[in-house]
Amino acid sequence: MRMNAETLMMKNGKSCVLRSVEPEDAERMIAYMKIMLGETPYLLRAPEEFDYTAEEEAEVLRKRRDDPGSLMILAEKDGEIIAAGDVRPMGTKRRTLHRATLGLSVRRDFWGQGIGSAIMERLIGHARQSGFEQIELEAVTSNRRAVGLYTKWGFQVYGTRPHGLKYADGSYADDYLMCRMLNDRDAGECTAE
Repeated sequence: MRMNAETLMMKNGKSCVLRSVEPEDAERMIAYMKIMLGETPYLLRAPEEFDYTAEEEAEVLRKRRDDPGSLMILAEKDGEIIAAGDVRPMGTKRRTLHRATLGLSVRRDFWGQGIGSAIMERLIGHARQSGFEQIELEAVTSNRRAVGLYTKWGFQVYGTRPHGLKYADGSYADDYLMCRMLNDRDAGECTAE
């Protein structure tokens, strides 16, 4: 799915552009992901594990763009990608078509500028408009900034996965399983039984 480009005023008074990610962004998305994977221990891969070629990444981006249930957004400033987020169906099986999964990342030097919230607002709106009933995500428990953002946008912790990530030094990180219900009837009801 595509989103029209729009200008976002950041909290520092400067602007950036929010828009859909296109296949032509493949090389810049690869560069962005390598920066992100090097900046934070909270993502699922190490930088060297993001080994897509530009052609492979362009195909992934093309499939996401052409899927009406998916929306992938980037924020760019002066030609550089500074944030990205996506929402997409949890799977293709009939019993999970009501669920979407969400991911979001913002470069460290742009934290606290309102970019994450702007992207979240658009992704949640798309998920609701696409007919999803709930959005799910995972967040490392020690990633207080992300957990705070997700909580602000109505996500609730419904479980904790011990040792969700294992690092090269042998240490582990637990992660929260979080969800947000999208229909009014179930709002606030993300609990495990």
